[in-house]
Formats: sequence, structure tokens, C-alpha cells
Amino acid sequence: MSVHSAIEAWEAQLGADAVIHDIQALEKYTRSVCASERQVVAVLKPVSHEQVEQIIEAANAHRVPLYPISRGKQWGMGSKLPVRDGVAIVDLSGLDRILEINEQFHYAVVEPGVTQRQLLDHIAENQLDLMLNVTGSTSDTSLIGNAMDRGVGYFDTRAHGISNMRIVLGNGATIQTGFGHFEHAQTQNLYRHGVGPSLDGLFPQGNFGIVTSACIDLMPKPEEHLAVIVKIDVEEKLPLLVDTLKALRSRGIFTTIAHIGNRERSYITLAPLLYEQLLKNGEPESEATRSKTIRLLEDGGFGPWSAAIGVLGTKAQLKLARRELKKAFSGFAKTMFLNDALVASAEKYLSKFSFFPALKTQLMMLRAVKPVYGYTGGRATDKSLCSVFWAAGDFQRLEEPNPDDSDSGILFCLPIFPASGKEVAEGVEETRKIFSAHGFEAAITVNLMDTKAMEGVVSLSFNRTDKKQTARAQACIQAMETRYMEMGYPPYRVGINSMHQVVHENDPFWQTIRDLKSALDPNGIIAPGRYNLI
Repeated sequence: MSVHSAIEAWEAQLGADAVIHDIQALEKYTRSVCASERQVVAVLKPVSHEQVEQIIEAANAHRVPLYPISRGKQWGMGSKLPVRDGVAIVDLSGLDRILEINEQFHYAVVEPGVTQRQLLDHIAENQLDLMLNVTGSTSDTSLIGNAMDRGVGYFDTRAHGISNMRIVLGNGATIQTGFGHFEHAQTQNLYRHGVGPSLDGLFPQGNFGIVTSACIDLMPKPEEHLAVIVKIDVEEKLPLLVDTLKALRSRGIFTTIAHIGNRERSYITLAPLLYEQLLKNGEPESEATRSKTIRLLEDGGFGPWSAAIGVLGTKAQLKLARRELKKAFSGFAKTMFLNDALVASAEKYLSKFSFFPALKTQLMMLRAVKPVYGYTGGRATDKSLCSVFWAAGDFQRLEEPNPDDSDSGILFCLPIFPASGKEVAEGVEETRKIFSAHGFEAAITVNLMDTKAMEGVVSLSFNRTDKKQTARAQACIQAMETRYMEMGYPPYRVGINSMHQVVHENDPFWQTIRDLKSALDPNGIIAPGRYNLI
């Protein structure tokens, strides 16, 4: 392996400005909110598919491995960092073109640098009747990057909505999946499977090549949109809440993902937004104001668990859904229904009479909830990042756009549970035991993805400047993942320090993945160790 020779080759291909290897400049890429450390030899910044091909050619020639990132916002799972030391990061943010957008068949073909914000702005500017399956992360996350690690949006999993991928394999060949490799194919973005063996499934969480463009499914904008908030007042009702939502989903009353968060999740999500409203209304930045924020949330009825659902359809469909949802939760949970017209009229009314203290508080609460409410209507927000800083007690950085540059730490654990209230409750109980034993509180969301499975999103917040606390946090996540495996709930996605939790050398599945790697990337150039034995 000759790193020096590889860097010279890349500089000749991309230009010196597109090859970063100065130690200080590399620090921007090696800071991580998960408090991990890796040694990186360079950062490469291509702006075209052809440059990616050149990068891989030189990497093979000089045996220097690569680690592709789209926007590098894999917060809590590794950020921009590779699984192993000694690689060159390939920063794909410069491939940021929307190549095609089709309103009739509701899809977009994009490069990996295209963000949620960019696509949503394009849709709005062109007045297209389309919606995006947004995620709960910031607006500036990559569409392809999130899909390639099977991220979950507010309406569906992202991996379900990606196809027609153009990929430079580790062996240097470029392939296109589905019908995309047939010249003049008219249905390459309409029928994902193509003909012959489908290769699309190899690349999400695979390390066989670098995706340089893909088709992303959009949704036709519905006639109406309704957000449903469901709150329970005691922990013991969680199984009933889960089973009721599953029954409603089974009957087609709603067809989107139901997000169920515990008190800790609700508070770290809403508290910084409400705190911001209090500051705008003249309250001082202080512990007293932060305590007041929590009291207002308690008064607002955010109990042990709250669920949020987006319901899309015609006026008649939403009228039926509202009636069925209200009936299903009657007697054990409180329901609140919101739509854009109701939110706008409530904000107008409360603003007019905000000189009354009680109505002023309601107005602040409404404005705090609005960004989160927006997810259910396909709108992304940057306000979600505030939860990272709030949970870690980093109140001075609530507007910081990049958690990697802060003192806050966050780690995620992402098990898949059966869609069963009893088993979800057991998983929650075990989660709290492990977290408590390490001195932490778990912020937990369980997302009903369909009628069979639920995605667990368990986050742990800590202060990265405290070395002992950081060590406890990392030990806690490892213990938690081990316990989920013992319970039969493997994670669907792991961070860079946890590949050993899911990848096992004596498993024929991973042996087969290793064999595929040898065929598609014989020199092990692409993301070594990422969901693979090599």
C-alpha cells in the first residue's frame, strides 16, 4: 500500500483542492458526536461519476481503501468515520444534482449529495404535487445516504423507495440496477426489479461499490393530511396502545408509520423548541427557565408514551379515519387531531389574544410543536438537532448546525421488535434496566413500520468532555446491543463500533457476503469491515 502515490494520483485526477490530506484539515472529518476515533489518510471530493471511477482505479492500483459518505451526517452511528483505520474518505457531497423529477410517476433521480431540503425546495419552487418521505433528522441529510443504511422515514422505510442505482463497483466496473442497464429503457424508474436476479438489495448496507445516482420514490400529494397525536397517562397502557395501532394499521385506517415515543423522547424533542419560545418571549437563559419548560410540558399532558401518526387521503377517507381512530382509543388514551388549517387558525387566534397568560402559553406550545407536526405532512426541519444538545445539557449550542463540533455526545441502538404490545413492553423494560445500570436514561421510540415489525430507536446522550461518562456510554450501548441479541431482537443497523454484534465469521450468511465481496471488490477497496467480514 502506497498512500503517498495514491494521493499523487488522486491530485492529478481531481485537482489538488479536491484532495485533503493535511492533518488539521482532516480534523473536520474525524470529529464525531459518538466520541469515536479513526485514522484517516485523506479526504477525496469528486464532483462526477467519472471522477469516482478514477478514484477507485487509483485506489486499486495503490491498494488504499476508500470509505464513501454522502453528507456525513450519520450522527450517533459514526458520523463521517470509517469502520477501520487507514482509509481515504470519499465525500460525495459534490455530486448534488437532481437529474430528473417526474410528477406523473412521482419519483426523482438524484445524486448522493442531494439533501431533503434541496429536493423539497425544488418541489415547492416548481409547484409539483409531490411529497417526500422525510426522516426525523435534519433537512441537510442525504436522500441516498439515508436509504443506503435503511433509514426509516415518516411514511415508509427509505430502502423500500430506492431503485435504478448507478454504482461503481470495487473492481472498477460501472453497473446500473433494474432496467437501467438497457439502453433507451422507458421503465427503468417504474419497475424496480428489472429482469434477471435483482441486485438492488446488495448495496444498502453493502460494501461492494459506490452509488453515484439512484431513483428515489416520491408520493403524490394527497387531497388532505391529518396528524393524530395519541397520549396515554400510565406506563401499563403501552401494550394496549401498540396493539390498537397495529389493529388500525391492519384494517387500513392509516398506512403510514406510527411513531411512539416515551416521555424522555418527547421531552428532549419538544423542550428545546419550547425553551426557544420562552426566550423569545423575554424569559432569561437560565436553569429556572429550563425547569419551567419541563413543567409546561408536564402540564401539557405529555405522559409516559405519546404516538404520532400522519394520515393521508381524501376528505372522505380522513373523516372515516378520524372516526375510527377516536373510537379505537376511547376510554384509555387522549387523541388530538391537527391539520394545516386548524394549526393556522389556532395560531392566529392565540396570537390575537396572547395578552392572556394561559393563551400565551398555548401559543408557545403550538409553535414548539409545529416543526414536529410538519413531519407528518412531509416537511423536514433542522430543529430536530436541538434534542441532541438538550439531552446532553449543552444548552449554549441549541442552534449549532453540526453536533460533531459540539461537546454533546449521542449513541443509538436500533433493534427490531415484533409488532406486539407485550414484547415491546418487555423490550422497553430490559432497555431501562441496562441503561439504569450504567447511569443513563433511555430516550425510546418504537415505530410501527407495518403490521409485523417495529423499529426501536434508543438513544443515549452524554457529555463528550467527560471521559468516564463517555466510557460508560459506549459500554452501555454495547451491553444493550448484546442483550437485544440475546432476546432475539437483532438491530437492523449498527454503528461503526458494533459490527461485531451482527457480523460473525462462522455464519454461512456472512461467509456468502464475503464471497460476493471477493468477486465484486477483489482488493477490498470499498469500506472494509462495513457489514462484512472483509
